[in-house]
Amino acid sequence: MQENSIKKLTLNEHLLKRLARLKDSPDVLYSLGADINELLTRPSVAIVGSRKMTPYGRRVTEKFASDLSRAGVVIISGNAFGIDVTAQKAALEAGGKVISVIPSDLNHVYPASNQLIARKIVEFGGALISEHADNKTPRADEFLARNRIIAALADAVLIPEAAERSGSLNTAKHAKEIQTPIYAVPGPIDNLLSTGTNNLIKNGAHIATSADDVLALLQVNPKSKQTSLLGATDIETSILTVLSEGVADTTLLAHKTTPKLKELQTALTMLEINGRVSRDSAGNWRLDR
Repeated sequence: MQENSIKKLTLNEHLLKRLARLKDSPDVLYSLGADINELLTRPSVAIVGSRKMTPYGRRVTEKFASDLSRAGVVIISGNAFGIDVTAQKAALEAGGKVISVIPSDLNHVYPASNQLIARKIVEFGGALISEHADNKTPRADEFLARNRIIAALADAVLIPEAAERSGSLNTAKHAKEIQTPIYAVPGPIDNLLSTGTNNLIKNGAHIATSADDVLALLQVNPKSKQTSLLGATDIETSILTVLSEGVADTTLLAHKTTPKLKELQTALTMLEINGRVSRDSAGNWRLDR
């Protein structure tokens, strides 16, 4: 991360209104990427959960993050392993914006293995936030402190999967204290990684079985969709970007993306298989919106 790109945040009405609800509001925040104050004018949902997740937890996280993002909701998370980073990736793949609250300073994104997704968040119009100017390796208590910021910035908190002692329940605790609505996805009663979410529901959290449950609270029309321009590879992203400007034939795509025809054909095939692009009778490629 580039140190000269890190900004000390101006606590204007959007940030002040949210952070003032905390008993221990941070004195200062640092950001990297898009204007946080502008992002927070949009509806936002924090998605957090277990670091160790089941295939079920991955599926529902990807589904919720994708559907919420396509409806124009900003996804907030903590860049942790498991549910957090899965939600961030799914949001970006759906063309959404992400705010990631980092427990370290922004020059040393933690964990280091998630630095790539952090860069993608910034590249695709989202932002990173930290309350630390210099904190290369965060202490255990600083992970918990980060959770209060996640809860304060979001219009709602969604927990797709969490064990009985998951750190995400700490985020839910902060959300409850400041009256941020909490949603939990019910899970199998014999799955220990659903114990935390099932207990949240027992104790008054809203049940979420689809993104529409959360969108109703946010008063967002679920039919308001965004088209993703993020592919699984750089060449796929380049193709989607070109096609967003109109239909194109293979020759034009090769000119604007890569001269390596085999690489282009492989990328187009994968995008077509995944329902991202299609070809008309004239042989031109277009986005499937």
